[in-house]
Amino acid sequence: MANSPTTNVFFSLRVPPGLVDALVDLQGTCSDRVEPQERDHIHITLGFMHDADAGRLADAAALLSGRAWPTPAITLTGEVRHGSWKLSKDPAYRYDEDVIQRQEQVRLGVEHNPELAEIQTEITRGLGIEEDGFWPHVTLGLAREDFPTAEVKGMTLPSVKEPAPSVDLQQEMSVTDFRVLVRRELGRPA
Repeated sequence: MANSPTTNVFFSLRVPPGLVDALVDLQGTCSDRVEPQERDHIHITLGFMHDADAGRLADAAALLSGRAWPTPAITLTGEVRHGSWKLSKDPAYRYDEDVIQRQEQVRLGVEHNPELAEIQTEITRGLGIEEDGFWPHVTLGLAREDFPTAEVKGMTLPSVKEPAPSVDLQQEMSVTDFRVLVRRELGRPA
């Protein structure tokens, strides 16, 4: 029997429009150093499913479509981190806390409130997804060059606080490109 095709997918919380607008404005202030995350792709990752086959995709879609979750308010915490899952697979890569290296993601922390925790926990437990050290964040973009971490930590971050509009199941097309497979609007009955 031939192996069935698989794909990498992830669950994400869509960032509210007012915060997206503020993040796009922030991206404009550092676009010489950070290649901006595309406006339509700004999200909070809740859990990954690597190499999902048709059965796992059907389970994921059913979980997302059949549940009504609380609507979390999304706000930034002011914490900034950087790193790269892709680069970390390269044996030559060495993380440096003080330097954001070329092609690392610049990540802005999001408040981990009870509503957000409930959604993330139900998805990961319901589908047996391993997510060690969940830290909710939005990715500002990829570093175009090496530069001091202090430059990002010194930026004035948006203070917008709005409700998240939806939970999405997205297919990973590349490191920076995604496609929505299923969207579950928040604040509406299942």
